[in-house]
Amino acid sequence: MIVGRTAELARLRSALGAEPPRASHRLVFLEGAIGIGKSALVNEFLAAWRGARILFARADELDSRIPFDGIRGILESLLDTELGPLLQAHRSPRALLRSVRTGLVASPALLVIDDAHWLDAASITLIEQLLLEPASPGLRLLISHRTGRAPGALAAAARRSGSSMHRIVLAPLAPEDASALLSTQGVDDARLVALGGGNPLFLRLLAEGHHRSGAMQIDPIEAVGASLDDALRGELLALDEEARALLGAMSLRQTVPPGALHLVAGLSEEAGARAADRLAARGLIDVERMRVAHPLVQAAAYRGMSSSSRHRAHRRAAQHASDAIERASQLQHLGAMLDNAELAVIVEAAAIVLATSPQSCIGLLERTRRVPSRERDLLLARALLLDGRPAEAEGLIRAAYRAEEPSGAALALLIQCLRIQGRPDEALELALDASPAASSPEVAVELATLEVMHDGSPSIRSNDRLEALDPASNPPLAAAMSALRALAGLRDGELELARREYASAKHGFARLSGNEVLSVIDAATALGWCAHFLGDFEAGAELLERALGLAERHGRFHALPHLYVVLAFICIPLDRCTEAEEFVELAIDAGRRYNWPDAIPLAATAALVAAPGRVSPADFHTRYRRLQDAGLPQIAWWRRIVELFSVRAAIRLGLEVDRAPLAVGPHDLFGGQKHLGLGELALASGDPATALEHAEAAIAVGLRARHASQTGHGLLFRSQLFHALGRNADAREDANRAADCFRRGTAPLYAGFAERWVQQLSAPGPSTPGTLTEQGGRAAALEGAALTPRERTVAELVAEGRSNRDIAATLHLSPRTVETHVSRILRKTGLRSRAGLARRLDAAG
Repeated sequence: MIVGRTAELARLRSALGAEPPRASHRLVFLEGAIGIGKSALVNEFLAAWRGARILFARADELDSRIPFDGIRGILESLLDTELGPLLQAHRSPRALLRSVRTGLVASPALLVIDDAHWLDAASITLIEQLLLEPASPGLRLLISHRTGRAPGALAAAARRSGSSMHRIVLAPLAPEDASALLSTQGVDDARLVALGGGNPLFLRLLAEGHHRSGAMQIDPIEAVGASLDDALRGELLALDEEARALLGAMSLRQTVPPGALHLVAGLSEEAGARAADRLAARGLIDVERMRVAHPLVQAAAYRGMSSSSRHRAHRRAAQHASDAIERASQLQHLGAMLDNAELAVIVEAAAIVLATSPQSCIGLLERTRRVPSRERDLLLARALLLDGRPAEAEGLIRAAYRAEEPSGAALALLIQCLRIQGRPDEALELALDASPAASSPEVAVELATLEVMHDGSPSIRSNDRLEALDPASNPPLAAAMSALRALAGLRDGELELARREYASAKHGFARLSGNEVLSVIDAATALGWCAHFLGDFEAGAELLERALGLAERHGRFHALPHLYVVLAFICIPLDRCTEAEEFVELAIDAGRRYNWPDAIPLAATAALVAAPGRVSPADFHTRYRRLQDAGLPQIAWWRRIVELFSVRAAIRLGLEVDRAPLAVGPHDLFGGQKHLGLGELALASGDPATALEHAEAAIAVGLRARHASQTGHGLLFRSQLFHALGRNADAREDANRAADCFRRGTAPLYAGFAERWVQQLSAPGPSTPGTLTEQGGRAAALEGAALTPRERTVAELVAEGRSNRDIAATLHLSPRTVETHVSRILRKTGLRSRAGLARRLDAAG
């Protein structure tokens, strides 16, 4: 029974309760100084708990550099698997989060994290995501930490999620409670009450010192010193050699199996048992659980070991570890004393945790830098790349590349590093100038990717260096090269070649094993783009989802921003816009995290493409501004996509635009989209005849490319133009043809747009289309008024009944400027009121 904590115990029980929370989370932050009794209070509370099961974890001061080590106890109990195999099975943090959430839904629990001030970053992130995930069940968390060292991210996440939060601060014991605690230890001495300062741990150590000093006729205060550290040093110095050795073994890591502790200490089983009894008698360990009684004692015991004793203990502990990750967590403390076999264990473990936490991988490997190893340096460079530190990675890779005979793996990593930093020309030159010894499938894929994605590069079809690798004898390389040749064919306007190579690549990728796909993961993104541009949406999504799962599980983080972006684009026509929005945010986050800035504007473009028919005009404008703020990608291919859709969005918003991105070149892959943009621009300028010419050109591009969805977009735009011109029979015919094209092209989102437009055309009364050109009919109604694009936008908002102040906020103008626009609109249209303008536009649909 603890002393003097009745009020705090009652608050704990009231805050967490026995009934599970129905919606919001409940959190209690239990705060106090070292030795103040936080763990004792938690244990007392849990002993009387009668609610859901308890999942307990205690973070460790001895940094293991293993992700999720701080909540190891919770994860292993919840998922019934040790942490090492758990990380191997859940290489992606998202996958682990899903498993944890599923486990908590199936079996609600009280989560208890003791010593949370030692939590690792991965553990904090996972708990934070659980708190913020809308799909997460109502959680109950008890988080114990030292004063002033609360995990701030968890408190912030709790506030953002609307959780119920309580903060309980453990103050020093009152003098009467301190005296009562000493009495339970058989001591009655007012001097010790004053010296203990109300700290329960200090009081117990003082009581122990009192007993020893009494036997030795020494003043108890002199015996234990004037501080807690002095007391601990005195306590540990008083131990015999066997007890010190066992306590040292127990201080290493909580994961050393209890049955192996005597072996780690270098003792016989009998000697270990006797030493444990002596430690328990002094209150230093919990003999039932074979665990050090307090983290402060654990830290003092570890610091008190000599370096040679510590190294021996870590090596022995590694021999009894259950997996490579746990072995590495012991061996990493050897530093320069590592041998080659031990270093190989750490590199193996670091490769496993790389996928889950690049920072943990870096932490593991940095401790081994005094031991030369090319394999370690390349893995560390990969982790630095994934952690958004490409300049540091480049230095390591170049050193490894120069130190020994160049290898394909090192060259591929260096090319990738330069590509990520926006230095494609330098990367291409390096790849072409490298010695034949550095040729490998990885280098071939990197080189081909550079040549395809950057304008002005030689064609991969005539590159002798790539052909010399004989892709026919290497299925992954053959599939990758087909995908890249297909993308090159699309770039050069050779559609038949692109279709043949795409079919070959799709067949090849479907036959590859997971490891084979990983070896050419960048080419999988090229295959995804081909599927998108050729209108093979369903097959493309299936291929990309497989590649994404492999990349997440196996740490190919450099490919994640690109994979997320392509999936976002390909999910849109499949009417999976909610998923597309999720992939957009993942791409932006991954682009920032892994230093791929080009992915950010491309992802923002996908958010804009997914917007029509789903968001308000104000939200559409916000997405447009987000894209402008993101800038333009360095990669020419991506830059053209961003510029094209940025211009089309600006046309819809009534902004002044630069026509250059809409210039249609010969064999232009984006010709259909550009003609639609030119048609929209002509319509916004009051020139429906020119708009009709561009609609027919867009249809022709789609038909030549045998791209059903692209043809459908041209037909739908022409249908809207026909309706605005009063040719309703032609409008209905084109709308039906567009819906049929979208259905054949497996683009259900756009098929839905077309079908709703058909219904509107067939119904009596005004009709309004629901695509990027939904303002077409209204624009035609104003074609004689010579309004500027900005005035047309203002007119639309006036017709919706919006006030000048509301319009000003939407368009980021002053109310006075909006008032001036409205006056000009009324004068140009010959109308007398805002209501008259609304009636004219409504009549035009």
